Amino acid sequence: MNAIELNNVTYTYQNGMVALQNITLKVPIGAKVALLGPNGAGKSTLLHHINGLKLPTSGSVSIMGEKLTKKNCAAIRQKVGLVFQDPDDQVISNTVLEDVAFGPRNLKMSEKTVQEVCSAALGSVGMLEHKDRAPYQLSYGQKKRVAIAGVLAMHPDIVILDEPMASLDPLGQDEIAGLLQGLYYMGKTIILSTHDVNFAASWADMVILLKGGELLAAGNTDLLVDETLIRKANLHLPIVSRLFKLVPNLVSDVLPKNEQEAARFLFQWSQDKESRNTY
Repeated sequence: MNAIELNNVTYTYQNGMVALQNITLKVPIGAKVALLGPNGAGKSTLLHHINGLKLPTSGSVSIMGEKLTKKNCAAIRQKVGLVFQDPDDQVISNTVLEDVAFGPRNLKMSEKTVQEVCSAALGSVGMLEHKDRAPYQLSYGQKKRVAIAGVLAMHPDIVILDEPMASLDPLGQDEIAGLLQGLYYMGKTIILSTHDVNFAASWADMVILLKGGELLAAGNTDLLVDETLIRKANLHLPIVSRLFKLVPNLVSDVLPKNEQEAARFLFQWSQDKESRNTY
């Protein structure tokens, strides 16, 4: 069973604009997925379909083997947590704890259970000590972590994040990257939209490329060094790949995509060079 399956999903707004067109793809359970494409590609619309905020005009969406319908949207949203791009759209209660507790209380959990799941969720994002603070007292990055905690308190199988790195400084981006890795270790399927090809190349094990509401490609991160495809998606090659392209004949097969691959390649290249010099 896959975590997510889309079969010929098309979505058309009332004004006739087609936001998604015949999208078919599968996301395995436990995958780390980066959704990339230019502005207006349909990334947010696709994420809203996976969460059940929107239903396709035609085609079908299945979550953990269950087909999404009008009747089961609420139940599906317990399995798929969505973190909005702007935390101010999501973190709206008087205190951090009240905000994270909103979902569990709507599920009619006992107050003891609510306190337990909220403490665990806030602890997992490093915000437990701020539980009694008002959201307006928090930094932008802290509010993003609270928004993630609010999703985790619902114990979803799938976590979706719309541009989680947007408007964050480098340290804030590193903190979110650490949280994402923690979610992966918790066994969550993670899908995030991003313009950052470098981050996608370092973090994801699956990428989805959209443009104009159409699926350009879906697969492993080797797609990110397919120059023709990347240009079609209005993106750049990862910076590591661009650096290696500046050295003629250094790489004959697939370009390194990230720092780890580059380090492994250079180590092996230096070993081979030393061996050649020895003889």
